[in-house]
Amino acid sequence: MDEFERHGIGVVSGRDACARALRSPALTSDPGGGSPSALLRDGDGHTRVRAVLREIIAGLEPVPASVRASIEDVVAGLGTSFDLVHDFARPVAGVVTSAVLGVDLDDGFLDRLEATTANLDVLGGGDRAGQAAAFRLAVQLSRTPAGPGGLTALREAHAAGRLDEDELMINAVVLAHAAYENSLNFLACAGLELATSGPRTVRELVTAICPARYVVRFGPDGPVAISLADGLPFGLGRHACPGSGVAVAEGEIAVTALAKVLDGGCRVGEVRWKTHPIFHGLASAHVVVSEKQG
Repeated sequence: MDEFERHGIGVVSGRDACARALRSPALTSDPGGGSPSALLRDGDGHTRVRAVLREIIAGLEPVPASVRASIEDVVAGLGTSFDLVHDFARPVAGVVTSAVLGVDLDDGFLDRLEATTANLDVLGGGDRAGQAAAFRLAVQLSRTPAGPGGLTALREAHAAGRLDEDELMINAVVLAHAAYENSLNFLACAGLELATSGPRTVRELVTAICPARYVVRFGPDGPVAISLADGLPFGLGRHACPGSGVAVAEGEIAVTALAKVLDGGCRVGEVRWKTHPIFHGLASAHVVVSEKQG
């Protein structure tokens, strides 16, 4: 909270207060400046862009058998010693992001996507590194050949007049980020919970971990950070996460497969955490699986 105070941002906490704030018409996601991002606008523009993104996400409901198989293959290949971020969460989140976008993604792309998130100026300071990284990613995506999936759907929506040029470019990054970053952080933290505390349901884990801890809204008295860690991991209201169903299904596949790997016991080595004020996640956590007897 000290980070928010330094930026003159109030904090709303407690589930009931946060639910009211998320639904409040007096608070907007738009900081001004006319962003084309679905995350940073309200009104008709937000409704129109969100509808396009929701249509894309619906293509993964239910999760296709090929995506399920790819997730299970990642987990089956972990071996007896692995890092929960680099070897488990990252490739699983990459599989799903690739399916959402309809493109093959390499490690270099995921590196750039993570760098964009790490530099996002979510508190409204003067650092523009995140904006520059997002722009470079948008340019890359605009030049990427795509099969059936999100990028093609965004391009078709633009051709049909449902998105303008700026909306096409920026919301490709929004889609990639939404599919990847929270999944990456949730899966790694869920894996650590399994390794240290034993099995829990994915819905329990999502609420306990809450990989996106706050959302920032703007009102007549200035900006406020609304906590999602009080039992609202997917938000509420007009900006509630449209991909929550896919996120839970992805988690259930990956966590179920990982639980089988860890079933015989394991040892967790050094754990390092990220320090972003909004996105909660692991930087690394090494796991050694116990040898099964008999």
